[in-house]
Amino acid sequence: MSCPRCHSSNIHSQRVGERTGSALGTAAGAAAGLSSAVSGAEAGASVGSIVGPVGTLAGAIMGALAGATAGCLAGTKLGQLVDRTILGTYQCLDCKHTFSDESEQL
Repeated sequence: MSCPRCHSSNIHSQRVGERTGSALGTAAGAAAGLSSAVSGAEAGASVGSIVGPVGTLAGAIMGALAGATAGCLAGTKLGQLVDRTILGTYQCLDCKHTFSDESEQL
């Protein structure tokens, strides 16, 4: 791979959008998953919980982890799209030009 502007092979993968999307998606997914798990735990407690408070806590943690995983995946994919279409995926370390996979083909 080489820079489309100066043809240098001194290229760095930036992935700023991917990293940011991943972090934000993880946080939002964990919050949503925890909130849903807590609501479900409260409903389960009102009906009658068999496993008690330990099960409620475990359910809340599992909900947060599931939400964080889903949010991370969604945020990563969105960040990759932003990198490719807006920010540029790669940067030439010689001339500082940023470009994506598509513009590299020029």
